[in-house]
Amino acid sequence: MPEENTSPSPSCGDTEAATQSHLCVDLDWVWQEVRKRVFIKLPFSLGVADAMEAIKPITLTEDTLVCGLEAQDYPLAAHLHAVQVRNTIENILHQAAKRHISFEVIEGTTIKEWEIIQERQQQAHSAVTAVAEKKLAEHHYDDVLNQIVSDMRRRITGTQDRTLPQVRAHLLLDIVPELADLENMLCSRESDSHDRRRAIARTIDRIASFLEVPPFTLALEIERHRLYGYKLRENLLSKSKVEDPAATPHPPIPGQFSTEPQPTPTVDSSSQ
Repeated sequence: MPEENTSPSPSCGDTEAATQSHLCVDLDWVWQEVRKRVFIKLPFSLGVADAMEAIKPITLTEDTLVCGLEAQDYPLAAHLHAVQVRNTIENILHQAAKRHISFEVIEGTTIKEWEIIQERQQQAHSAVTAVAEKKLAEHHYDDVLNQIVSDMRRRITGTQDRTLPQVRAHLLLDIVPELADLENMLCSRESDSHDRRRAIARTIDRIASFLEVPPFTLALEIERHRLYGYKLRENLLSKSKVEDPAATPHPPIPGQFSTEPQPTPTVDSSSQ
């Protein structure tokens, strides 16, 4: 990657933390070179091509190239999170820099948005612990949702053959119970339900983009899972209230032998 001797460009970052090596690199040139080489190593994909065209390089740290997409284009990131595509991009960066450089895509296109994401990532670990301990009052639920989205993205994009419909279906069914439990936990209080439902709706939308399914489909499966759970609990509760049938006497069925003592018929002597 060439080094520029001119004054730093905005792509180099506005703070020293933007690059630990303090080297200003023309990130636009770097990304153009990556785009030229990707389809030499991979078969052409329109989704990958659209994502790479929409992406904007933000900063290069010592070991990570951070790029971003505008919010309306962020669903395209699912194409770049595919293991084969990510590995190809990182191999190209490694060959150019002579060291391993990770590739990360964020929602946003400025260094400030990248710094905010870093802060949230640091806060998210304690927030997830708080969820396990049901101490959400001490932590903002947005941090919890961001961490969950990040974890699920890694799980989905790291799954082999995830583009196959049966694999995506299996992933969806695995994720649905977790999202249903999360929604129940975050919306336990009626006063919080409106804002938190909106936040969960955004979470469902992002996770659906990783699964490449419509958000409505994922939301429908979550509601289906919740409804099934309610019905199952009601059935178990109703069964627990039913008395033991063996303890309840029933009249004998006509024609069936009965062990109950039968009354002795009386004979009217006057009729004889």
